[in-house]
Amino acid sequence: MNCYNCGVILNRKNRSVEHIINASIGGFRKGYNLLCAPCNKAFGRTIDFDLGRQLGVFGRLLNIPLDRGAHSLSSEIGVIDCDRAIAKIGLNYYLSKGYAKAYIGPVRDFVRGGAEPVSYYYLPASDIHEEDEVSHIIHLHGGGGVLYAYIELFNMLNRVIIFSMDYAGEDIHVTYCRDVVHNRELAKGVDFRLGRKELEGLRVASDLRGEGLRVASDMRDEGLRVMEASPVRYERLIRLIERRRGSTGA
Repeated sequence: MNCYNCGVILNRKNRSVEHIINASIGGFRKGYNLLCAPCNKAFGRTIDFDLGRQLGVFGRLLNIPLDRGAHSLSSEIGVIDCDRAIAKIGLNYYLSKGYAKAYIGPVRDFVRGGAEPVSYYYLPASDIHEEDEVSHIIHLHGGGGVLYAYIELFNMLNRVIIFSMDYAGEDIHVTYCRDVVHNRELAKGVDFRLGRKELEGLRVASDLRGEGLRVASDMRDEGLRVMEASPVRYERLIRLIERRRGSTGA
């Protein structure tokens, strides 16, 4: 096995344990043959750190359990570009499932800092969450000539990461879902399948930066600003945060 970032052969001395979803936002699932230790540390200091600064405040307000580390005290939602870290989540999950490396090039290049976009905004029409559930979802779909990952964080930050528009590999339709509030994996199905036409019509996520910022009037002391979130999903998340804070006297 090779590090997917630098290509070095992984062995007992240089391999690392990589969280599929960042530990800073409640990720527990791990991959063991994805990155060498130097590359893992480099991402941890840069794009992974930035994702924690973006979204860690929600974990703190919900008081979710973390596999390691402490909750971020930052609340820089909508300020930092976190799309490379989100694309890395999709790449981690895809490779951890053992699928063909022939299709990872564009996403890997984007994660490394490449300019060609692979991250697009997509809000599903249906919401599969229970009322008291806050989850992270990764869904992989390969078929019909396309390969993509749908990623949803804290129920309301939604991305489609496009791996290939010329996919000719095996059929893929797998979903990973973790309820971060109740610290459990859930069996969830994603009921949409995007084809070439739908994918070509998506907007690049970075083009939306600065649009649709919302501030929760009753939580201004936290400085929460949420970008690109469905108002319904965002308000639901805020209500759940308020209930949990009220029940604990926070």
